[in-house]
Amino acid sequence: MDDQTQVELVRERVREIPAGQVMSYGQVGDAVGCSAREAGWAMNQIADADEAPWQRVVGSDGYLRIAKRSAAWAQRQRAMLESEGVTFKPNGCVDMAKHQSGTLKAENTKPENTKPETLELGFD
Repeated sequence: MDDQTQVELVRERVREIPAGQVMSYGQVGDAVGCSAREAGWAMNQIADADEAPWQRVVGSDGYLRIAKRSAAWAQRQRAMLESEGVTFKPNGCVDMAKHQSGTLKAENTKPENTKPETLELGFD
């Protein structure tokens, strides 16, 4: 895929991330057929939040990768995410369990009012 197509695919996927949710670079890359690193490169080509909500793409661990380049930009990203209701762990990473888009949340994987599963070992 050529660079322009890759940037456009990443831009379109990032536009689909709902406010209050985040995706990792790897998730974005998987969705459009490229690597996490290539998705990050494409994100660098996107000029501003008017083109796509860049602040909603973070490291798979919730780390704000932009902090490696600029503490000021990391503060800006965090403020933008917090204004959308995204919460952070004490280590400064996004709480991915609460805010990661495109994944099943643990609390939604089991129907309500079900008993815990038991393991039958077959011993008498």
